[in-house]
Amino acid sequence: MMPPITDDQARPLAALLAALHPGWDIPGIRAALHKARHKAPAHELAIAAIRCAMRADLETPALIAEDGPHWHGTEAAKDTRFERCPVDGHRSYPAWNCGACRSEALEAEPAETPITALTPEQHAANARGARAVRAALNANRTTTTEEKP
Repeated sequence: MMPPITDDQARPLAALLAALHPGWDIPGIRAALHKARHKAPAHELAIAAIRCAMRADLETPALIAEDGPHWHGTEAAKDTRFERCPVDGHRSYPAWNCGACRSEALEAEPAETPITALTPEQHAANARGARAVRAALNANRTTTTEEKP
């Protein structure tokens, strides 16, 4: 990657951006450029900053340093922290932990849970416990209900 923007490059760029967006002041632009200086090489930072300056809806240049569409096509737009899931529609998830893929797998075949994987002994113990609970509940009733196995 090319080196970040230098102060000698940022000064004239800030003047250009102030001319493109008269509502912005040069110190604020320089602060935003400084904050964004490590996101991309100087030429790509200049392109992203100019894209922001062309937006009349922005009141401050602070968005320059933030992620967004103004970085499209630059090094900053590439997420180098982790690979993205290659499945269409899942690109917002990391490849190693795609929530959409996990969700689809759960819908496709139910996973075996500890409840469904009981041994016969565990099942019998649970049935005895359930009978004891029903008996305790029925002991306090004025009318009894028939116990189910």
